[in-house]
Amino acid sequence: MKLLRSMMLFLGMITGGILHAENLPTIKDVTLNGDELSWGAIEGAQGYNIYLDYRYYVTVTEGTSYTLVEPGDYVVVWFDAEGNFSPNGGLDENGEYIVPIEYDGEGAQNVRYNYSYYTLQVYTTCTDVGPGETCVARCPSNYVDDFYGTIYPRYISGGACSTSDIVEADAFIDDRAYRCTVPTFSGEVVAQAVCVVR
Repeated sequence: MKLLRSMMLFLGMITGGILHAENLPTIKDVTLNGDELSWGAIEGAQGYNIYLDYRYYVTVTEGTSYTLVEPGDYVVVWFDAEGNFSPNGGLDENGEYIVPIEYDGEGAQNVRYNYSYYTLQVYTTCTDVGPGETCVARCPSNYVDDFYGTIYPRYISGGACSTSDIVEADAFIDDRAYRCTVPTFSGEVVAQAVCVVR
């Protein structure tokens, strides 16, 4: 069962939600309060995938909320035990457009940046991270430095994960983000992304 769930999560990540069944209803009650994205629980849901600007961002398997750390348009998708996904964009089951939740980045307090001319290091701190949940450090499209002005990171070169408990985090890197997923509960997880700017 654990292997099946891992395979479903992986398929959801690599397909960007294209693998879905039309009969799964769209999550309707997604709300944003400050930087806290939340939604109502769906009976039979094995987990929820969050998409940022229609690209896979993170999976939540415990609870129905997630603290946002960067601006963008967010959509929440749920999946069942058979690996069926609800839509992450386009039209829902009633023929209505799926409207994403827009987050402007105001109120996010758990991201810090360290610019050192050649690299921009991004540190995201996530608290009370449940089993199978992920903390993400993402290279921004641009960053405004008080001395150097606007900086445009070109690509991510690596990253790191650290936890407050004795927990090994599984790391995964994509073209703009470094993801740290813990197998057991951790009071605090810090994800670091190293973004090359020159």
